[in-house]
Amino acid sequence: MNRGNREKSPVQLRHRRRVPDPAAVDRTSLPLRVDLLGPLALRVRGTEVDVPGVRRRTLLALLALAAGRVVGADRLVDGLWPDAPPDNAVQALYSHVSRLRGHLGPLADRLERHGGGYLLRLEPGELDLDAARRLGTAIGDGRPPVEAAALGRAALELWRGPALEEFRAVPELEVEAVAVEELRLRLVDDLLEARLATGEHGIVVDSARATAAAPLRERTALLHVRALAAEGRTADAMAAAQDFRRRVIEEAGLDPSPALAELEQQVAAGGLAPASAAPPAASTTPTPPSRPARRVRSEGPLVGRRHERAEVTRLLSTHGMVTLAGPGGVGKTRLSLDIAADPHEPGLPAVVVDLAAVDRPERVCQAVVTTLGLRLDGDATADEIAGALSEAHLLVVLDNCEHVSDAARRLVEALGRGAAGVAVLATSRASLNAAGEYVVRLQPLSVPRDATDPAAFDRHDAVRAFVEHARRRRPDFDLATADPDDLVEVLQRLDGLPLGIELAARQVAVMPLRDVRERLSRALDLATGRGDRDDERQRTLRATIDSSYCLLAPGEQALLRALAPFPGGADLATVEAVADDLGPAVDVADPVDALHRLVDVSLLTADPVSGRYRLLYTVRAFLLDELTRLGELERAEERFLDRCLTVAVDVGRRIMGPEEVAMDAHLRAELDNFRAARDVARTRGRDDVLVGITLALEEGSIWRDLRELWAWALELADDPRLAGHESEVEVVGAAGEAARLVGDLDRARTLAERAIALAGPDATPAQLHRPLRVLGSVAHFRGDFARAAELWVRSGEGRRVVSGAWLASAALATAYGGDHERARELLDRAHPAIRRSGCGSHAAFAAYVEGELRATTSPAEAVGCYLEAIEMARRAGTTFVVGVASVALASARTRLGDLPAAARDFAELLDLWQRTGHATQLWTTARNAAGLLAEAGRHRTAALLLMVADVQPGAAAVGPSIARHSSRVYVSVDDLVPAQELTSVRAEADRLTAGEVLDRARAELMAVAG
Repeated sequence: MNRGNREKSPVQLRHRRRVPDPAAVDRTSLPLRVDLLGPLALRVRGTEVDVPGVRRRTLLALLALAAGRVVGADRLVDGLWPDAPPDNAVQALYSHVSRLRGHLGPLADRLERHGGGYLLRLEPGELDLDAARRLGTAIGDGRPPVEAAALGRAALELWRGPALEEFRAVPELEVEAVAVEELRLRLVDDLLEARLATGEHGIVVDSARATAAAPLRERTALLHVRALAAEGRTADAMAAAQDFRRRVIEEAGLDPSPALAELEQQVAAGGLAPASAAPPAASTTPTPPSRPARRVRSEGPLVGRRHERAEVTRLLSTHGMVTLAGPGGVGKTRLSLDIAADPHEPGLPAVVVDLAAVDRPERVCQAVVTTLGLRLDGDATADEIAGALSEAHLLVVLDNCEHVSDAARRLVEALGRGAAGVAVLATSRASLNAAGEYVVRLQPLSVPRDATDPAAFDRHDAVRAFVEHARRRRPDFDLATADPDDLVEVLQRLDGLPLGIELAARQVAVMPLRDVRERLSRALDLATGRGDRDDERQRTLRATIDSSYCLLAPGEQALLRALAPFPGGADLATVEAVADDLGPAVDVADPVDALHRLVDVSLLTADPVSGRYRLLYTVRAFLLDELTRLGELERAEERFLDRCLTVAVDVGRRIMGPEEVAMDAHLRAELDNFRAARDVARTRGRDDVLVGITLALEEGSIWRDLRELWAWALELADDPRLAGHESEVEVVGAAGEAARLVGDLDRARTLAERAIALAGPDATPAQLHRPLRVLGSVAHFRGDFARAAELWVRSGEGRRVVSGAWLASAALATAYGGDHERARELLDRAHPAIRRSGCGSHAAFAAYVEGELRATTSPAEAVGCYLEAIEMARRAGTTFVVGVASVALASARTRLGDLPAAARDFAELLDLWQRTGHATQLWTTARNAAGLLAEAGRHRTAALLLMVADVQPGAAAVGPSIARHSSRVYVSVDDLVPAQELTSVRAEADRLTAGEVLDRARAELMAVAG
């Protein structure tokens, strides 16, 4: 249906006679009005308020559509930034919420913060969609036809244009738009039915327009038939019924419901004709010409292909030759048939030539001749077919071209030369490389990243497809009763491939979803359950992948198998290394050419921005089976382990230098491979890989939010196999740093002392730098600043990366100890060394320390240093420095009296530290935030926060002396709460969990922020 130019339903343009609408709400008197049935509009107390900016308008739409429910911050971030949220997404969200409150003016309190989300409180009818739904419900309450017609008109008049049209790039709102359009169509039908029930004449034109707008909607088509019969046009009514029967069979592959046959019988018997029928009028609805087309079977719902469909249609209308490419099972045929079945787009009669069963290239032309019914003698050539179609205006769909691509290319090029009116849409797992060809490559459907927001699942195309397929076999399937973790794993392991989703979804007819997940190892061999499928290659995922695999040369197959152990994909350097290791016996003359071929046949996906190549999960499973069958698995896994170790060492060597930004991206891209390498290394006894990867990445992980890498060190330190290993001292030292990072200071000190003991009296500086650094950190957090400074200076002697970062740490401790002159000397020594290293993380940390040295004497100057540190740290990917500098910045803003800005910062930081697991930083921030809350007069919450912080084992020490020389804040609980209330406050602190107290503190901080 073309939604682009509709402003009013055709049904609502006639018969404006008014009847009182008892269910209607007088929206003109409402204090707040949000209108989404057309361009978004906001009215506050009768005045229209402009809401600028796509994201702010999206925020308002998401909150309004939630119908008074709390919308989580993560869900709002996904809606505002559907492609890639910024690093400061939460803070940016706060900013948009704050500005939206400003637009609400005197009704700003309607936008409420609840826990981790927001709620927009709307009264009945204040949202136009709510008003439309209420009117629609009233129509179904058995109202008299005249009253129902009036309600229908009132509901449809709420539409000012296509609903939510401006938000089509937001997946959740795109889904909502479909539901809203369904409501509008239902209201159109309700109004037609009510008008028919009143005996109103002259509605045939309106019913014909409604049918044209929704040609496969059965209720609308039946109402049109009834309208024709009611005017005595029996022949036209029967023709309209037959037209609908043909459309639903040819274009949807379905059989009409029994209601159509019953209506046809009534029309034929004259049961619906008027009492005194006039002679039938001439038909005003011509029967469309017959279109040659393969019968389009319903192969499941077409979900999530709106953009690709629009792009293909656009290209066909301007260029005439388009290939839909993509891996087997991605839905190429389904999309091409949907386009071919549409009588409006691309506006040509269509014929579908299925080449799946054509086993030899020379038979392609004959298949086309037979399907089109061309009168050509003998073995027709491509040029002869083009000549026969020289005057035709036609869309030819060549389905499944990959195994006869050369013949298909010759045919397409001949049509381009000799049949200007013929457009060609080909589907193939590889492009045809034809002259004038435009390629649209279908990607798998979008899959949820995790199960943390089940309410937002239906925004993802893969989820919607799964539900639709499941309900085709089990109509009562309810997503709300399914375990979200099960569903996420199923969809992720099927890579969002529509065919795989269909295969898995059909299993829920006979087993729970958790059993489907447990049987995913057999997913390659699940059958479709459709014995009449034309293409044998589509019966199972294994057959689908194997048919593409067999198109490859032996060398290409070998390279593809060699990449199978890499779950995180590979960059070009890894592909070249793997190809080189395969040796001369395998013909991979040019790995780059081989890559192009593997991507072209859709067995390997390429990300041109990151330069990585990845196998879909299902393709990888197929290739691992092939490795096992051929006896190549052990060698492939050894090659994989060697490569992962090489990459980890290279990343670790370069990440703390001038290449930090690129290496940070490389590290994150390789994490899936490193995880898998650790698992494989255990099974193959490759301790060198376990230890090597852990130590190589340890220093880079200190500065980043990579808890998983910290856990690797802790896990390895407890492994009995480590005893006596040549790198045992280094691993235990790294584990001590990991314990410190998660806030377990006692364990950190124990591990550091164990490492020093293992090193013995003849320890080298390289062995000692990690445990000395850990002991320095523990001393710093516990307030022993002189010892911390001494240990940090000593730790720098054995570091592999030459830099002044640990001098900067020593300067920080010295400043906190009150010796600012010595601190300045240490930091001045650190700066040139850091500049020579070129490390962005260390430079950002030094800028933060510079701010700390100025914090107590010149907070305004310190703010500039902190902002510089945050900017540099974000460029380098150094989340740790972003966090600590932001804490200091918020504290400085508090000192300068900017409480709203500081409160916003503290609220965001509490979220950050909780999410990333930095316990020590969390409770340092909490204590500083308590100082702000106390200054804002929120003493009880401040006291609760301090009491909970005081009992946390990972909290840094703070007292009046420490606070005097640092950005840490010291507030005494006794100064906050009167003596007579202290007992009840302590009892409340004991009763609440730490998380509950933090939630209360965040709410109070946001209140201070306004």
